[in-house]
Amino acid sequence: MLIHAQKSLGYEILKMLNHKKIPVLFTGTKLHQVKAIEKQFDNNLIKGLEINLNCIMSIEKFKLEIKSLQYEPNILIYNAGYLSLRSNEKDVNIQKLFQINTISPIILTQFFLPFIQKNNNGHIIFNSPPYKIDEKVKFLTPYMQSKLAQTTYMKSLSKILEKTNISCNSIWTNYPLWTDAIKLRNVGKEINCVHPSILSKVVEEIIFNEDANTFKGHEIIDEYYLKSKNVDPKLYYLGNDIKYLDELFLSHLKNKNYK
Repeated sequence: MLIHAQKSLGYEILKMLNHKKIPVLFTGTKLHQVKAIEKQFDNNLIKGLEINLNCIMSIEKFKLEIKSLQYEPNILIYNAGYLSLRSNEKDVNIQKLFQINTISPIILTQFFLPFIQKNNNGHIIFNSPPYKIDEKVKFLTPYMQSKLAQTTYMKSLSKILEKTNISCNSIWTNYPLWTDAIKLRNVGKEINCVHPSILSKVVEEIIFNEDANTFKGHEIIDEYYLKSKNVDPKLYYLGNDIKYLDELFLSHLKNKNYK
């Protein structure tokens, strides 16, 4: 299994999988951060590698390391992302948005896909939103386009994998997760948010309770999906004034007069 586990969501997924004794190869942007996470898990199930998703040379180095390790994961989880709240991005930032949110996941999937297809067993999970053009686009272009492109790729890939025992889906949240994206930008308060482990629960359900042969091409939203599994999303609430993600971000963007 491969997952980017440097912060928040990735780290929560890593903890869940480690609890279930699943071997995981995780990634982080800086080597010292990778080693720090490894030390938190005193077992042989967790191994980390450095990768900078905004650097092609780093991605190529990572691929060489994977080949030397002869590592063939059957589950890929793409939770890393770069968030920008401005629509007047400079060219360099637009390139970073698409490199991290779109190009790198495609490059890595194409690299690992032959291994998964050879074994004809596994899951590919993208952290990208449902394909819907709404009011957010006015404030979050080009960020939304970079993430929606990932969803489009997921849809295409799920079609390619239609007759295999490999599922391919995307996950997203109805809620603001209490992560740096909210904290550092003062978008909302903890009482407005839910714990990021809500999405690790979604990942758990997909991996352990869905049939990879038939479960493909879904744009999964945590609230509705968990309710269908008889899991109460309120278990992950961090306060008594929970907002919906779109409501919180749009309010913040409008108040800040982003153009």
